[in-house]
Amino acid sequence: MHLILDGSIRVTKKSPESGEPVVIAHRSAGDFLGEMALVEESPRFATASAETDCEVLEFSKDNFEKIIREQPALATRVLKSLSTKLRESDSLRIVELEESNRQLTASNRELIRLNSFLDCVIDQSPSAVFLTTRGGKVFRMNKAASRMFSIEDPEAYLDVDSLFKDLDFEKLRRRIRHTWTGELRGQRSSEEFPVYLSVTTLSGHNNSILYLMICQDISELHAFNEIITEFEKYASAQETAVELTHDLKNYLGVLLGNMELLISQLTPDQRDDMKRPLEAIGKTSQEVLQFIENVMAYREDRRDVVPVDVRALVRAIVRFCQPQARFQDVEIEVEIEPKFPDRIFIKQGQLQSVLVNLLVNAAEAMDEAPSGQAKKIAVTLARSADNDRVIISIIDNGPGIAEEHLPRVFKKRFTTKATGHGIGLVSIAKIVEAHSGEIAVESALGGGAKFEIKLPIKVG
Repeated sequence: MHLILDGSIRVTKKSPESGEPVVIAHRSAGDFLGEMALVEESPRFATASAETDCEVLEFSKDNFEKIIREQPALATRVLKSLSTKLRESDSLRIVELEESNRQLTASNRELIRLNSFLDCVIDQSPSAVFLTTRGGKVFRMNKAASRMFSIEDPEAYLDVDSLFKDLDFEKLRRRIRHTWTGELRGQRSSEEFPVYLSVTTLSGHNNSILYLMICQDISELHAFNEIITEFEKYASAQETAVELTHDLKNYLGVLLGNMELLISQLTPDQRDDMKRPLEAIGKTSQEVLQFIENVMAYREDRRDVVPVDVRALVRAIVRFCQPQARFQDVEIEVEIEPKFPDRIFIKQGQLQSVLVNLLVNAAEAMDEAPSGQAKKIAVTLARSADNDRVIISIIDNGPGIAEEHLPRVFKKRFTTKATGHGIGLVSIAKIVEAHSGEIAVESALGGGAKFEIKLPIKVG
């Protein structure tokens, strides 16, 4: 023990956080140092350094105990010094604890705020988000995940492997260093769907490893890619069709040339006898030739809108369609209102394509009609009540379209045919919209279907 007779001493202790010395007390003349180590018989926990020149008395343990026994007054001073140091220590500890408590409270508030923010971000994310343990147990998911995978109980402690087809999470975990991404097949009930999955490692409590899994349903992307593929096939088919129509046009020219040659070799009496059938052949051939020209014009899309007699166009289309095999046993009726205009401004080839597509669709739909039922298609041409638009309707008595399918008939790929591409109706709607027109469908299962086109009388 040391008794300071003169000067001042600084007492320091190393900080457990930084290791740097921290001043915990100053001692001057009349103060004791080191008495606690003698009383407790323990190592010293602080370092005393002279701040000025000092004069001190040093007491060994034996001397200290002898003085305590022989001089009660000194023992009392030592006790008072110990009591004072204990109070100082308690006060300092209380201050430190209060400061630590304030820092802990502030950190806790910040942690709660960050957790709330994180919860909000996760819950508002349109992607499915899962938090899993190292072993692949899901302990947290957002609303999008519950919806995407049809999970009724978001608190369920699920295995990741049960959410994705052919996923071995243990093997995947061994491959992950920081982040893994890839395509998998998600599972909901008995349905499978394509997903894009991102898995990231996180550090949890006590250095445990957690995994953040973000999943996106890419069904629409796959469907879009399929549509692109189908469009490419469709475009290729169009190219083939144009080549065929070009060849057909040449063959038809040869046929007409031979017919003219035949007529020139007939006698006048024979010409009179064959007049009506020859005129019919000639007229039909010219209509077929015009039809081919329209197909080629539509493909090239070079013609501007022109005044077209839709009545004559519809009659020509019906005459062209009826001999075809798909229209066998199909009765096509055309009804034209007297006030239907003589001409409207349209791209003739495009309207022709629309009407042929709708007639073909109607005929093929009636293949599903009950055996023995008469197959009928009605084409009506009318004028709207305000006289601003024409209304072209194509009505069949086929099996109809289910109500739930009607909203997507013109918006997405829709077909009831096993080999159908579902693009025709989308293309039809685009053509009608390009003419500032409207197209609608009315149908019910077993009640046939009615497609109605409204076009302005003046376009462009």
